[in-house]
Amino acid sequence: MTGLRAFREAFLSADVQDPDDWQDFSGRQTRYALLWSLYENTAYRSIHSWATAYKSTFGLYKYARNLYNPAYRLGEFWKAQLWGGTLDLDTARAGVLPIVARYDPVRKAIAQIWRWSNWTIKKDVCTLWGSVLGDVAIKVIDDTDRNKTYLELVHPATLADVQLDPFGNVKAYTIQEQRSHPLNASQEVTYTETAERGAGEEVIFRTYMNGQPWPWNGAAAEWVEPYGFIPLVLIQHNNVGLDWGWSELHPALSKIREVDDLASLLTDQIRITVRAPWLFTGADKAHPIQVAGRDSTDDIPEPGREEMLILYAKDPQAKAQALIADLDIAGALAHIEALLRELERDYPEMRFDNLRLTGTVSGRTLQVARQPVETKVLQRRAAYDDALVRAQNMAVAIAGYRGQLDGFGLSSYAAGQLDHSIGARPVFDVTQTDRDEEEAAFWANAKVAQEAGLPLEIYLRRHGWHEHTVQAIKRARALGDAAPPAGSSGEPQSKESGQ
Repeated sequence: MTGLRAFREAFLSADVQDPDDWQDFSGRQTRYALLWSLYENTAYRSIHSWATAYKSTFGLYKYARNLYNPAYRLGEFWKAQLWGGTLDLDTARAGVLPIVARYDPVRKAIAQIWRWSNWTIKKDVCTLWGSVLGDVAIKVIDDTDRNKTYLELVHPATLADVQLDPFGNVKAYTIQEQRSHPLNASQEVTYTETAERGAGEEVIFRTYMNGQPWPWNGAAAEWVEPYGFIPLVLIQHNNVGLDWGWSELHPALSKIREVDDLASLLTDQIRITVRAPWLFTGADKAHPIQVAGRDSTDDIPEPGREEMLILYAKDPQAKAQALIADLDIAGALAHIEALLRELERDYPEMRFDNLRLTGTVSGRTLQVARQPVETKVLQRRAAYDDALVRAQNMAVAIAGYRGQLDGFGLSSYAAGQLDHSIGARPVFDVTQTDRDEEEAAFWANAKVAQEAGLPLEIYLRRHGWHEHTVQAIKRARALGDAAPPAGSSGEPQSKESGQ
């Protein structure tokens, strides 16, 4: 990507008192490139223009590799847990994004926007980019040529500037990226797109090529739409009070570097031990002993890792002996393991995943380990859900305005007629065995409560049961049937049931 600046540590410092480097466009591009390279395990490779400076800045081993790097695991975890799953493309009532709305037409309109957007795929890319990079944006595309309105993802490395109002709504944006010249595919140019509010409900769009107005849409370099809103939402994965967010990887970067550095050194020291340096006596460099196998180093991509150190000593008795360093491999591994445990303490989702994969821990242990993970996922989901609701409101309003959806328009957006939310859904899949265990525990505790003098009706109300169910159980008990009515369970019924 053109425009990347040489790496500076300041690009990774989210200093609220001095946010300039954190928010600088080219600095963000470098940060996003680094974070993505961690996800794909290429952070220390020379294919990146900033890799050498990155290793030098933090004093890392020249041949450091991503031997232990949780970035991929974390990215995949958050992609799965935020919006991962199946969409209800017919009614938007169920699925991974259940829409809670007062009117069914709103749900059906949103389901149509999902189909036009290929949101089944794009939603997972959105959460992956957001969790790994720290930022992602959703743009509403008003495609009059195809007569469709849909949601499109905007990579944060193309967002040169975004201005927000106090409520998180976008007031203006600038998108900038490299593209092929529309009249000459072999020529690369800089595409720029801006949007800002005008008078009243007007939104003014402009496009440029290399800083000069250019009609990329084939019609005009500037046009006005009566939306009343800028059709873009910005999502910060972890909002720390700045204009741009924290990646899920951000607080672990120093530990990731330390573990990769030590693990790379240890691995190469083991390599050296296997191919130990030799001391040749009775010989000198002028007449070295030839080592079979290679005539030159032309075919060695990393000669420093494969060199065999040979020392010479002029001694009348010719002999050779290996020089092997006394390395405490077990101690070094124990130190690395301690660092990995520290990383897992920072990330309850990694600890839970490790426990789950062992297959030797009890359900209760997994349940306890799951609680902080669920809390964290729900906290992260809130930002994504809120942004998606805003984008969907805009998309339905524009689609109605264009006549693509009946019963909606720009006035629907302004009047709040499109108001909806994304309903609660579990973080982890609940198996039937889990349900059976929870229900058994619920009724066992109910028995203990009654033996202690607490009426069953009060126990059920305290656990969120609806009053009509409580009264039905009370009537059944009065008739001599203490069992709960058919179809009831220990799970409190959702206040949004029957929507």
